[in-house]
Amino acid sequence: MPTQKISTLKTVNWLIGSTKDLLPPLLLACILACATRIASLGIYLVAGIGLVKVLQVDQAELLAGLSWGVLVALIIFLGLLKGVVRYLEQYIGHRVAFLSLARLRNRMYEAFERQAPFAADSKNSGGMLAKATSDIDKVEVFFAHTLPPAVAAVVLSGLATWGAWAVFGIQPAVVMLAGYVLIGLVIPALGVGKLRRSARDAAKARGTQNQMLADVLGGIDVIHGFNAGKPVIEDMQHSLQHARSAGLATGKLSAIRAALTQLVLWGSLIALFVLLGTAQQFGALIILCCALIPSYEAMRAVDGFILGLQDSLASARRLYATAIQKHPVSESANPLPLPTSGTLRVADLEVNYGNQLVVQDVCFELEPGSLLALVGESGSGKSSVAEALVRSVPASGTATFGQVPLVDATLEELRRRISLVSQEAVMVRGTLRENLLLGAEGISDEAMEEVLEELGLGAWLRKQKQGLHTRLGDRFTRLSGGQRQRLALARALLRNPAVLILDESTSALDARSEQLVLQAVAARGREGMAVLMISHRLSILEQAQEILVMHEGKVVERGAAQALLRDEDSLFSRMAVREADRILPG
Repeated sequence: MPTQKISTLKTVNWLIGSTKDLLPPLLLACILACATRIASLGIYLVAGIGLVKVLQVDQAELLAGLSWGVLVALIIFLGLLKGVVRYLEQYIGHRVAFLSLARLRNRMYEAFERQAPFAADSKNSGGMLAKATSDIDKVEVFFAHTLPPAVAAVVLSGLATWGAWAVFGIQPAVVMLAGYVLIGLVIPALGVGKLRRSARDAAKARGTQNQMLADVLGGIDVIHGFNAGKPVIEDMQHSLQHARSAGLATGKLSAIRAALTQLVLWGSLIALFVLLGTAQQFGALIILCCALIPSYEAMRAVDGFILGLQDSLASARRLYATAIQKHPVSESANPLPLPTSGTLRVADLEVNYGNQLVVQDVCFELEPGSLLALVGESGSGKSSVAEALVRSVPASGTATFGQVPLVDATLEELRRRISLVSQEAVMVRGTLRENLLLGAEGISDEAMEEVLEELGLGAWLRKQKQGLHTRLGDRFTRLSGGQRQRLALARALLRNPAVLILDESTSALDARSEQLVLQAVAARGREGMAVLMISHRLSILEQAQEILVMHEGKVVERGAAQALLRDEDSLFSRMAVREADRILPG
């Protein structure tokens, strides 16, 4: 996430720029909001006029020409008009809002896709979920409840002030204008900074809480198994404490603002009563009081949406920060096509995570049909090499495929030529067929069934009543770890990559299943597919033409398995001894 401060002006410009083609219907919603408020004002004014006629106070003789039939007709007309324009205002305003939210959600998905896998480097899937759902929903206030009410409040207050000045003189107009300024500008400005901070903290807390919930659901079996439910709940409650305190502060501030608004409202009424009552202008007093009710209600809406607007803008800033986040791996402006086959050459490869150098001076060649093994203890940098080859992490050095630099190819084509199967075999929610295809085209059901049979999943598939259309359950409880790994490998083999990288992708398999996987990989190797096998299990590396041994990010040994084993002091030999002791203790 960018560390620079995101200004409100930049955020608003981004929101408007993202939906600028929707500004005409938004303008129409503003016009309809003004018409709704004016119709409401007209209803109250007609009611006030009727009250003056009934009481026969001053101004009554001026209204003698208005019959009761006309007044009743006006109220009916204005009531119907208000209902129609109010409906249209709400329909158009919310249509604009929901269309805008749909576009923002698409932009967020595009940003997540563009930044993948870096957007999830911290594994903060809960924070990403909060942005994609609740943060975008919060922005609805900006589009549906900000501009139309604000425009209507300004228009109505100006119209009421001008009417009071034109009909009853400058003094009543000044009283009304002072009330409008206090309710619409001064009071809403009170505590805006605190509201903004509270909204920002609340938006951050939503991401934290979502992440905690995702982690809890992911490890629910472990939590129950170790009877850790109580401390987990206590941790979640503690994470809510800050947001709860911010919410209480916001509530107190809202209560103070509401009280001040009521004081201004009643103060304006008392001021008009003193001003017009002492002059015995009771007709004017009644009409102006009737005008104050709907016009002040419009101004109070400003204070209401200011509260929601701070929350909306806080969420919008998080979305904007995500949208402008730079991709750590950039694509070439003039990409070059990769050949369908070729030698993968890597020289002086380095990978940094922040200021930490995790891979240094790695060099190797991987020819078509060959198998190269990368071994080492956990944390030695093996997986970082694999991720660098498919450009999932920023890296330096030289890496070419068929003499074409990988940095000059598009990420899409690069990942078609080089497929990475990691230890964490991720399945998406959907059918087995959808998981195997995962966006690929032109793969038949027969080809999928053949690969599954080859990997030892044929019998399991035949037991599924819906076959390839079997839905994988939530959190994939219907699949064992070994089945998930073989499905992930099948997904890669169906794409016929030129280079297959296996990163500990057989770690959950039993010996028989592992042999089936190795046989399938060897068969593809005979057809020209190169394999880079990453493992700390030395027993599966017999077929490798060359083995690279990594330690603390560097290749410290290389050679064939037998040659490395002959040197009893080699790191590879010591790893082999430890593995043998683990399998056959004593």
